[in-house]
Amino acid sequence: MSALDRPNVLILMGDEHPVFMSGCYGHRSVKTPTLDALAARGVVFDAAYCPSPICAPSRAAMMTGRHVHTVEVWDNAAPLRCDWPTFAHSFSAAGYRTILCGKMHFVGPDQLHGFGERWTQDIYPATFDWTRSNRHETAVNDGQNIDRVFESGEGWTRDMDYDQEVVFRAEYGLRRIARQRERPPFMMCVSLTGPHYPYCAPSQYWNMYSDDDVDLPAIPDDYQQGEHVYVDWLRRHGKFDRLVPDEVCIRARRAILGRITMVDDYVQRILSLLRREGLERDTIVVYASDHGDMMGEHGLWYKNAAYEWSSRSPWLMAGPDIASRRIGEAVSLLDLGPTLCGLTGIAPAYERTDGRDLSDLLRGEREPGPGQAIMENYGEGVWRGWRMIRQGQHKMTYVPGYDPELYDLAVDPDEWHNVAADPAYAQVRAGLEQAVLCDWDPDRCDEMRWSSEERRLAILSAGQSLDWQIPSSPVPHPLRPEKGGRIDNVSRE
Repeated sequence: MSALDRPNVLILMGDEHPVFMSGCYGHRSVKTPTLDALAARGVVFDAAYCPSPICAPSRAAMMTGRHVHTVEVWDNAAPLRCDWPTFAHSFSAAGYRTILCGKMHFVGPDQLHGFGERWTQDIYPATFDWTRSNRHETAVNDGQNIDRVFESGEGWTRDMDYDQEVVFRAEYGLRRIARQRERPPFMMCVSLTGPHYPYCAPSQYWNMYSDDDVDLPAIPDDYQQGEHVYVDWLRRHGKFDRLVPDEVCIRARRAILGRITMVDDYVQRILSLLRREGLERDTIVVYASDHGDMMGEHGLWYKNAAYEWSSRSPWLMAGPDIASRRIGEAVSLLDLGPTLCGLTGIAPAYERTDGRDLSDLLRGEREPGPGQAIMENYGEGVWRGWRMIRQGQHKMTYVPGYDPELYDLAVDPDEWHNVAADPAYAQVRAGLEQAVLCDWDPDRCDEMRWSSEERRLAILSAGQSLDWQIPSSPVPHPLRPEKGGRIDNVSRE
């Protein structure tokens, strides 16, 4: 098959999108007509997990198809080395035009990692500035903590300016591509920063909802009793030692409902343009998020947790040869690159991967099985790095030096009853412990991670401000003439 015979690939990414706050995943009031329509004509993964419940590690692992401890992107200030092949390299090697438009949170001098073009700067620093030391105790977050939840409500934030620019440039670039008489297929990732915190929504989207559209989390009075040690670390990290009042929780959740509808509208604009330009029929479309958000469940906010609200990701796919169905097999965003290569018939540039090619599942050539997904966290709210593994209906979180946490999601979907000590689950526990440790040395990983933190802090102590910008873009800035086409820096949080 020649490059010209292969389908395009369009990856649309939200950021920190709680899977349960989507219409196609069962939310009673959220307005996501575009995502719901995409789900109706394609595949919905009902048990998709992120590689890590924090942005930069999750995205680096997704792009490379390798576990976090392998690529050593430990946190949001750790660089991805330029010698790690990504699925963008695979598509570039196969003759695709490869484009990144929006956030990917690459830290370090390589801001492309296999993409041939990048149409925006990133919204977040590519520097070491967000490094914290966790060797002796869990670092306390002075930004994303419980205090910020109280600031939720109606309003406009700077990251919304960024998303407007991302969508503008994506639309502009797609029109230019469509006008070309002869063109190679494209693999394009349009990555938004919504519906990520801050818990604010512009008036247009805030007013689409009322307080009655918001469900409060069901939290028992003794919700902290018997919690796993890693949750204790996370509570300290985010100052989650108390619950926010119901009115604050409602306000924050209402804002994120609005932001999710805002993302849905952006997706609608891009997909409508794809249709108008005659590109839809030949394009595989993906919607996913790098991780979720606890949104007050278990008294926690933001990400970083192994619980479903944080670790699950929405993952929808539609396009040529993709059968419409819901799939309950446990999968990981590590599988995205191998699966896209399988669907387009291209050979991976680097065949060693921790992900799986799910193209046979997407084509309906086999029935779903129990599957397996592994998630790791070394970055936020942790002293010791930990792993979560999901197989079938069972889910274990393993922290070195401590008894594991085990849930049977078929009978306990809200994860309140740890059955690790239950004799009835002894065989399940033993099997999951063996699987979670088979390729993972937690002591070595922690030492590597702590050493990385210390090296970066030493560089920061020298007073040098290191930041890396992308090279010139072929897509001009909206306020500049087309000639030259260099991109200005965007505002950063």
